[in-house]
Amino acid sequence: MSWKASFQQGVSNFKRDNYLESLACFDEAISLGCDTFIVYDSRAAVHEKLGNYKAALIDAKKVVDTAPDRWQGYARSARLFHALQKDEAALKMIDLALERIKADDTHRSQELDALKYQAIDALNAADERRRARIAKTAYHIGKLPVEILVEVFSIVVAADHAQILKLSHICKHWRGIAIETPSLWNTLVVSKNRPKRKIQLWVQRAHKHISVLSFHHNILEIDWSSILEELIPLSWYSLRSLTVSGRLFSQIYDFLRRLSKTDVIPRLKHLDVTDTDFTKISSSFEDYHLESLKISGLTPAMNELWTRVHRLKTMNIEHAGWLDISPAVLANPSLESLILNNFIPPPSNVVNDRVQLPNLLCMKLNNIPAPVSEVTRSFVAPNLQILHLFSVGLSRDGLLEFMRAPPLALRELRLGSCTPSINSLKIILAGAPLLETLQISGVHGVVNDMLHFISGTNPNDNHQDVCPLLKHVDLSNCADLLTGSAYSLVKTRLRSDQLVIGDESQPGCRAEIESLKLDGCHNIEGEMLPWFRGKVKVFSCVYMSKKEANRRR
Repeated sequence: MSWKASFQQGVSNFKRDNYLESLACFDEAISLGCDTFIVYDSRAAVHEKLGNYKAALIDAKKVVDTAPDRWQGYARSARLFHALQKDEAALKMIDLALERIKADDTHRSQELDALKYQAIDALNAADERRRARIAKTAYHIGKLPVEILVEVFSIVVAADHAQILKLSHICKHWRGIAIETPSLWNTLVVSKNRPKRKIQLWVQRAHKHISVLSFHHNILEIDWSSILEELIPLSWYSLRSLTVSGRLFSQIYDFLRRLSKTDVIPRLKHLDVTDTDFTKISSSFEDYHLESLKISGLTPAMNELWTRVHRLKTMNIEHAGWLDISPAVLANPSLESLILNNFIPPPSNVVNDRVQLPNLLCMKLNNIPAPVSEVTRSFVAPNLQILHLFSVGLSRDGLLEFMRAPPLALRELRLGSCTPSINSLKIILAGAPLLETLQISGVHGVVNDMLHFISGTNPNDNHQDVCPLLKHVDLSNCADLLTGSAYSLVKTRLRSDQLVIGDESQPGCRAEIESLKLDGCHNIEGEMLPWFRGKVKVFSCVYMSKKEANRRR
């Protein structure tokens, strides 16, 4: 039997979809000595129908080798590569096939063009799947230089020193970087929980260079000696901040004296020695580098100290009178932040020259029973940007007296548990064009009028842009706050409700409210909460805590 008869029999079986019989006939034709490309191409077609793509590719390659100038082998290879999801190879075969097809054979050209578009679409889809898989599984941050990753870690640790422990437990890569970067361990807070073990670990990883050292007040006195012994290896001259309270400070000073390193104290930039008798130690040094001091219980005996402490930028004083504080303030003209807790103003019958504080940017007064006007007549702060008044006495126009000149630089105003008059508030707010943050909490009788004044919805008020940059508002625990007042504040500042030409710097364009806190405001209507949440990025309205709710049940 000749190979031609076997070939013809194979073709007949192929047309009748008898692929196995057709394959046997083509095998027989090749075994009888047929070596033309048409037989290999026919057998490749059978394998393609049977799903034997790899076997079909072998025959298609034989067709290309046998007849490199014919299009059939390239076209079939293209279809097979596409079926095997090897579309880059399929595109190459399609281009080679198109080069060999006659110009007038439009039917086959169209088929190959259609196949080409399918291959391109398949490649694009595969690329999208690959990108999605990489986005889910790839470790992009691992490609960052170590220096950049250390900078990121430093930002996190600067906000909360305890985060270094979490960072060192994320993965092996992060742990290696965290442990080998001493600057990430330079803040040591000692408490009653395994203090000696923590000191050993921090001193080791910081390479002895601790710059911030803080002792928690809950440390047992019985542990003081053993804790200080663990601190002997410390590079004390790297220390820049020390926080300690009570008699432990005296213990630390005696400990440093035994090490002949008491001059560490005047080198400090920050010192927090609340509930401590600092007088005995302060006279031991000629000059201090302190920029931040927190202390309680100033006495006239400390007045001589301020001839040596004159670089302060931040002063936080508790339980002291103005007569004791005044020398400290006068000695530090570069003071930028002043925090007074449980402050005792001077008697009303005592007349003092008003202290000028041109560099003061932040003032916080807490728990001052006397009228704040007794405080305001003691100093002047024309460039104040941040003002906090909590639990302070306010006479009818006390707040206005506090800000005798328009507060043009004021950016943050927080009032709590006090009783300002609405007229004083209006004058202050009208003169604060840069105000961005406003907190009125636990205050009654003024909040609704104030919000209508800011919104410009009160017909009795002169129309003007009040606080155009205001973005953050906290009205917590204002029991008389009404929904309509809060609604007006947000509504009148929405971009869609303002005629805006240009950017926010243009007159008449007011910033949108970005955060609004209405916790403890029981008059806020529940059905309006979805509207507030849709218009304000950060919105909170908690009527009561879970603990309070359980107590009322």
